Amino acid sequence: MIKKLFFPRRRQEKTPVQDSPSQKAAYTYALATFLFLGLQGILATAGSLHLIFPDLPAPLNFASGRAMHLNLSIFWPLLGTMGGVYYFLVEATDRELFSIRLARWGFWYLLGTGMATLGFLAFGKTDGREYLEAPYFLKIALLTGLLAFTFNLLATAIKNRLLVQPEVVVILSGALLAPLLYLPTIFFVTHPTVDDVLRFLVIHLWEEGSLELLATTIGAALLASLKVAGRQKVKRLLLWEAGLVLTSGFIATGHHYYWIGTPDFWKVIGSVASGLQVVPVVLLALTAWQTTANRPRNFTPNLALYFFYASVFWNVVGAGLLGFLLAIPPLNRYAHGTYFTSAHAHMALFGFFGFLVLASSYYILTRRRRLSPTHVKRIKLSLVLLNSGLALMAACLVIAGFLQTYLWRGLGMDFTQVHLLLLPYLLLRTGGGAIFAAGGFLLAWEMVSLMLKPWMALLKPGKEP
Repeated sequence: MIKKLFFPRRRQEKTPVQDSPSQKAAYTYALATFLFLGLQGILATAGSLHLIFPDLPAPLNFASGRAMHLNLSIFWPLLGTMGGVYYFLVEATDRELFSIRLARWGFWYLLGTGMATLGFLAFGKTDGREYLEAPYFLKIALLTGLLAFTFNLLATAIKNRLLVQPEVVVILSGALLAPLLYLPTIFFVTHPTVDDVLRFLVIHLWEEGSLELLATTIGAALLASLKVAGRQKVKRLLLWEAGLVLTSGFIATGHHYYWIGTPDFWKVIGSVASGLQVVPVVLLALTAWQTTANRPRNFTPNLALYFFYASVFWNVVGAGLLGFLLAIPPLNRYAHGTYFTSAHAHMALFGFFGFLVLASSYYILTRRRRLSPTHVKRIKLSLVLLNSGLALMAACLVIAGFLQTYLWRGLGMDFTQVHLLLLPYLLLRTGGGAIFAAGGFLLAWEMVSLMLKPWMALLKPGKEP
């Protein structure tokens, strides 16, 4: 019995003609990822414009719009990650999910929770803590959705005796940590230092710990499925990545503890561990480079691979390079809370999760479809718009952050006066945001059109259902 449980006999790998019912349950997660990306781009651009021209009439005030933007930046990568995990778990194990119905209804439950959260934030009904603004009962609802997701994965592994398969081990580790590390957001304490410690456990570890473990598995499975890396090599990379993410990520949370009233030893621990966080990024970059250099001449890459390359680039630049510099205590003392932090956050989000989740979601929705040349051109255009817009935003925020740090924190100039001097760079940032939003909207439009194409064809004359 023990032998069957922990060392199951693997079925012979085969390439199915179409996705299994369990994999089809991931379609709604993937499609929602593109829709909410488009919504976030439009909302963020409007908010950045309102920051420069506060007297412009707007349906939302800046505080409510910012809260919606921050929560959206977490919500759509979460949906995309969950859909990718469901899809690639079935492909890697050749087993169906424990409950396909739970996966399907879980999406609609999370979608309702997310929409309700955005509605409350739009009317200014918040919990008051940055990134954790959702009302208390909606936090409980999201935690319930995470628990259902974890249960479905764990039950699938136990039912099919897959508890020691490397991909499953990493997936289960991330899935079990997801509700556990989100739990601190439920509690509110009056002591500001303790409350900040709990808040950063969620902001840093829930995203960069549990969700990054899941995203790392998706990235490895995507490379194997695209046939640009061998499965055995991907498994070894996955285990190294998972180990480094856990060991460095947990301790590196200390770079949030420098100035909130915690002991001074966190300055040493946090900076050293933050440096180690660059190692998984470098491994991922080397893998991407090898896949590019070693692929056959007649190899036609799936467009999802371009999303993956974009993820690696922004991971190295935003999370690795700029994140490491900001974690150095003498620099962090002056730069934290400035536009430097905003530049790091935007680049790291699309490095850690954003483009990787978009890569897996695009692959899931297009793998079994014939793509027209027009579709390919539009997706490439959306990629150019997304990356160029993000590059312009990041460059303007870095320049604004440097000037803000020097003039405000260094020379001691008045904050409002410094803000007025930064308006030209912030206006350029808004231009970059508009380019990014155009790319996100084009991508969402193209994916929705692609999914609706079979149904639209039935409406044409001469077509029978």
